[in-house]
Amino acid sequence: MARTISVLKWESEQDVDNAIHAIKAEIDEQGGLTQDTERAMQHSFLVADPVLTNYFLRVIREQVPEALRYFEERGGGA
Repeated sequence: MARTISVLKWESEQDVDNAIHAIKAEIDEQGGLTQDTERAMQHSFLVADPVLTNYFLRVIREQVPEALRYFEERGGGA
């Protein structure tokens, strides 16, 4: 079943948690992220407050480490 991913600016840790949940679900279902999801999440990552970006990277590393490759070029590997 196709998932709709909306582009948004993360305003809270809950927004980040929701994004991580969507990433994990898509990877589990499809084996990776669609281009639309990848672009949406990269946009959210780029425009987020640095505190939320760091939170995102920490939680992705803990919960969905296979997703890091989608964000390494955007600073996820740092």
